Amino acid sequence: MSDTDTAVPAKTAPVWRARLIALVAAAVAAGLTAVIAAALGVEMRAANPGQDPIEVGFFAGAFMTLLAGGLGWIARALLDRFAPRKAVLLWLIGAGVIFALEMVPPFYTEATPGTTAVLILMHVVVAAILVPIFARPRRPREN
Repeated sequence: MSDTDTAVPAKTAPVWRARLIALVAAAVAAGLTAVIAAALGVEMRAANPGQDPIEVGFFAGAFMTLLAGGLGWIARALLDRFAPRKAVLLWLIGAGVIFALEMVPPFYTEATPGTTAVLILMHVVVAAILVPIFARPRRPREN
């Protein structure tokens, strides 16, 4: 009998831990994108039509990422629970639709072209971090 016959499968981290780390990383990345852009001279102020402009800084970027990412996590958890065989596909379709819809507001906000470009970049950065982690298939539970 060799050592490989009695080997215990390697433990993997729970899926919630990877998703939590990705969510926090995406929030920090969104916030830092705004901070770096402001440091480079981009005026990080934007306004919806008819509203007063708001400063888009670290906390605004991070908070909105936590909010949207948290909703994405909830959607994925519900799909894992109620449609486990199709959860990845359905979540990816939903994430793609939401991402496409989120690309529209930066174009109608009242902001400089530099701010608009940074807002789009923030969306891309967040999606690039969250989608690969949230889209991973769950391993079947052991009984």
